[in-house]
Amino acid sequence: MLNFKEFVLSQVGKIFIIGVLLFILYLGAIGGIYLYSSEDAHNIVIMTFANLFFGRAAGISFGFSAHFSDIAIMLINMFIEFLTVMLIYPFFVLSWEKSLDIKMLRSFFIKVKKQKIKYKDLFEKYGKYGLFLFVWFPFWMTGPVVGAIIGFLIGIKHYTTMFIVLAGTFLATAIWTYFLKELIALLNYLSSHGAYIILAIFIVLGIVLKLKKSKKTKIKREADDLDDNI
Repeated sequence: MLNFKEFVLSQVGKIFIIGVLLFILYLGAIGGIYLYSSEDAHNIVIMTFANLFFGRAAGISFGFSAHFSDIAIMLINMFIEFLTVMLIYPFFVLSWEKSLDIKMLRSFFIKVKKQKIKYKDLFEKYGKYGLFLFVWFPFWMTGPVVGAIIGFLIGIKHYTTMFIVLAGTFLATAIWTYFLKELIALLNYLSSHGAYIILAIFIVLGIVLKLKKSKKTKIKREADDLDDNI
């Protein structure tokens, strides 16, 4: 059973508490920005949801479509991703230690374990550096949340994992920001809506991937049910 006092005093508990405080600070910052510019505040909220639901590239693309500065786009998206890590990572650790059972996150945790197996050679050969490369690598299911959980699974200390994830996220976000900036500038020669075109592409891609994932899950469930009946 989960002992709240022990949890609060543990490294994982402190990570979670800091994450909650940063989340409150983030909401407060958006509220403060709203007093000066409701449009900027609305755009930050939309960029947050774009990043969470469709990925880093979608969040960054929306930032460019909203005419935020490069630094603002990079820092906000990096903050969103690292904040997500600090709020989800502790739940995985508690789930792994059988202190908490979170049904909503079970399928996600299973996928993370599959990623650990998939990149086993990378982690065994390079250890912490392999984890950094994994977080930085710009492909599906290689982001900071997955990386943080894999860091725990391969035995890296909690604070060390957070540092590696922060560093990898910073580098990945910076590269994506400047890559998409150049791509949007190139598209703007063809259309004045380059940022919106890129955003639409990543949203469609995100939806397609989610639908494919949902279909695979449904087929697997049906197969499992068939096996049980047999």
